[in-house]
Amino acid sequence: MNWDDYLYAQHPPERLLRWARSLTAFHFCRAYGGHNNDGDHLLAALRLTGDPAEIIEALGLTVTTIPPGTAPPVAGRPYTGEEFTRFPSPIPGHPHLDQPCWVTLAGYPAFVWVYADRLTISVADGYDVTEESVTAALAIEKLLIPLGDRVIDPPQDDRNCICTHR
Repeated sequence: MNWDDYLYAQHPPERLLRWARSLTAFHFCRAYGGHNNDGDHLLAALRLTGDPAEIIEALGLTVTTIPPGTAPPVAGRPYTGEEFTRFPSPIPGHPHLDQPCWVTLAGYPAFVWVYADRLTISVADGYDVTEESVTAALAIEKLLIPLGDRVIDPPQDDRNCICTHR
């Protein structure tokens, strides 16, 4: 299968172009596939310029702190999925702050993850992007207006991230 066949397997070019023209901060990102267990999603990224708690709170989210002495998972020890989800996921460079992960933004589910230099927001309907996903991204983009100078464009700099609206 060639790249174009893979890229447009779920959505024709016209649909991706329509979505791209309607969105400003979010971009369609095609799944890497294979053994990655990832899916297509709409992705936005915001540049961090200090304490990540500021941008998390600016999105209307609650910052979760990790209590001192909280034990991390032990390497090599098996855990059930339920057990593993109880462990915190520290934000790089800020071991006292827990990752936001699955949150509600503008009334829609989104996955928020903080890296050392950026915060990403991912929206999808399971492993796919649907019209409902685009509606959610449009609503979330309204929250990003005051943070517009922090938007990273493109949010993912590779061929899987479709950036045709600029």
